[in-house]
Amino acid sequence: MPTADDELDRLRSLVGPSEVAYAQLDDDLRVASQQLRDEALVTGRLRGELTEMSLQLARARQDQDTMQRRQGMGPAAYLADLGREYWHEAIRPSAGRLVRRVGLRRR
Repeated sequence: MPTADDELDRLRSLVGPSEVAYAQLDDDLRVASQQLRDEALVTGRLRGELTEMSLQLARARQDQDTMQRRQGMGPAAYLADLGREYWHEAIRPSAGRLVRRVGLRRR
């Protein structure tokens, strides 16, 4: 003869979980979704930091190469190299922006 617990288990298997179980599942889903969003946010921040650090490393290597290259130069060559760098990094881009703003173009 089946006991009351057996009958309860049989009825639950026919009907499904209780409303409390559905509410708990819904809460678990909400918590898991929030944790996923939080982890995605952390992952995005870490990717941004990694990209920034990679860029800083590349700039530091460029600076190191420039310093090593200039180390053996005489004063005139050093000043000429500084002038070339200033031309390529500051003057030429500014002049290009000015030309585009005014509307002059090369033909």
